[in-house]
Amino acid sequence: MGESSAQGIILLMYNPPEDHLDRLRSIAPGYEFRVATSENEAIRLMPEAEIVLGNRYFTQSLPFARQLKWMQSNSVGVDLILAQKDLLSQKGIVLTCARGVYDNEMALHALGLVLSLFRSLHLLRDEQLRHSWQRHRLRDFEGSRCLILGWGSLAQKIAGYLTAFGGRVSAVRNQSHDSEDGEIKIFGRNSWEEQLPLTDLLVLCLPKTAGTMRLVGRPQLEKLPATAFVVNIGRGGTLDDDALADLVRNRFIAGAALDVFEQEPLPSAHPIWTIPEIIVSPHVARSLEGPNFKWFALFENNLARYIGGQPLLHQVDYARGY
Repeated sequence: MGESSAQGIILLMYNPPEDHLDRLRSIAPGYEFRVATSENEAIRLMPEAEIVLGNRYFTQSLPFARQLKWMQSNSVGVDLILAQKDLLSQKGIVLTCARGVYDNEMALHALGLVLSLFRSLHLLRDEQLRHSWQRHRLRDFEGSRCLILGWGSLAQKIAGYLTAFGGRVSAVRNQSHDSEDGEIKIFGRNSWEEQLPLTDLLVLCLPKTAGTMRLVGRPQLEKLPATAFVVNIGRGGTLDDDALADLVRNRFIAGAALDVFEQEPLPSAHPIWTIPEIIVSPHVARSLEGPNFKWFALFENNLARYIGGQPLLHQVDYARGY
């Protein structure tokens, strides 16, 4: 392909609706927009791209980038992209993520999972399918001691919902010291495990990094009371799924609700499928969308900031992994 006379090339890794594309063009009138509809097309178009918007085909075509300055992901977690962080750094590419775009629906999903555990809705549904008038013990959520691992925007949204329903919320942040954020007590990496024996609900909202892989393993899970519940709404791999399954099955933990897993899809032979006290939510906290996606507004906003020379929103720190 010959050199373009445009100011630069913006490569879209998705098929944009006309109104969204029109807004992008009005934001960056000097740029040429191209759309990759296949992996081969992305590889062919990547060498001339200055900006890439969207995840699809990005990792496959990244090695062919010659002029790329900025990549905007439509995902919050970018661990798959960061598998090539050395290449990204070598090429001097800025990576931004979709942090905050899905907070509300993910927090609502987390709240639904929490209330299902406390009110045994999953067990009652199982009884219904058996045509069984069998009652289960239902627990009151008010006053429950909730510990959230992670303190990003999603965790803060979940904390608001849990507090509104009467939970006593604290959180954990990757810092050396304890602190406070408003009325929320924040524990640092050196002290958070001391809170586990006092925890009724443990919620994982962690990014997937080298430092968070299996951060909650058997030693941490064994510190929880036998009445505790565990919810993972963050990233798979931050929780030891096998250890959790064993402890719930043997009633050392009361139950769990998982939206993400170490291996996805969850293998059909995994014991988690057969444990009634564990709710399997197949990575659906973020809804399937289209053709108008929630991240369109972020893409347009960040493109305007790029064109205007302003700092980009939600820039990923390659060293931290999020």
